Amino acid sequence: MRCRSVLTRIDAMRTGELASTDRDEIHEHIGDCRSCNESVADVDVFAQTIKSLAAAPPRSCRDAVTGKCSDSYARITASGETVWVAFTDRGLRMIHRGGTLEDVRERYANRHARTLTEAKLPEKFRKQVEAALRGEGVDDPQIDWDDDFSGIERDVLKMLTRIPRGEVRTYSWIAQQVGRPGAVRAVGNICARNVVPFVVPCHRVVPASGGVGQYAFGSALKRELLKREGVDVDALEALARKNVRFIGSKTTKIVCFPTCRDARRIREENRVPFQDAAAAEQKGFRPCRKCQPFAARTTSSKSRSSRVSS
Repeated sequence: MRCRSVLTRIDAMRTGELASTDRDEIHEHIGDCRSCNESVADVDVFAQTIKSLAAAPPRSCRDAVTGKCSDSYARITASGETVWVAFTDRGLRMIHRGGTLEDVRERYANRHARTLTEAKLPEKFRKQVEAALRGEGVDDPQIDWDDDFSGIERDVLKMLTRIPRGEVRTYSWIAQQVGRPGAVRAVGNICARNVVPFVVPCHRVVPASGGVGQYAFGSALKRELLKREGVDVDALEALARKNVRFIGSKTTKIVCFPTCRDARRIREENRVPFQDAAAAEQKGFRPCRKCQPFAARTTSSKSRSSRVSS
């Protein structure tokens, strides 16, 4: 199937209107074509953006049907951070730092076309938000994954919850893990627009080029959140300046992301720095099964590795 045929069928595939044979052919094509793969992600993001244009109902209507079209909100403080929390009986729906109640209501209405009324935050939700703000992490975030999350957005955000506390991964690693290796840009946009930050830890995602990178609430808060979780941010940035992306062990011949708990246990005299996956493989190192560092290898790294093995 050619790119033109794929591009004219992307939206039909996304909404489930394609026959299974056409869908299989498209999946096979986008698996090999980076341009079309990214186009699929862009369509998903565009569809989500269109949803956000829904206008909040006029106040005269809202007052009459509040009980039927309203969700709840509360305001809590932990570790010096004050956040607004929107929620349903199924889970957390939005966490917003800063701004006024009207700002939060407007943002919520733009996304969900629903209003918010004040209510007591259930204890199980409160504990998760407070633990996230303190840097204790949340093992099983209680999120209301409603239909307002697009397919790729839901996949990316759920993948973020699988990054262990005290560790970081790259945007390209996330793209690989959700089966969209060419959608790194879309992954970055989704992380930047994460509506349930802290609990869904987008602050644990960093650039493949190294360092900490940007954050919706500023890089200073991102550094602070990572430090609360036990990440040695200064060491991570020092490695980035040396162009070091992975750390291997002389004794086990296993290579990890620098923040992997196994990498942190490597004795200093046994630590081997690597700039990319190909360099590690040339030395006979294999990737860690826990952090899967080579899942985010670049195309250039793949090609260099292929030339070496051939």
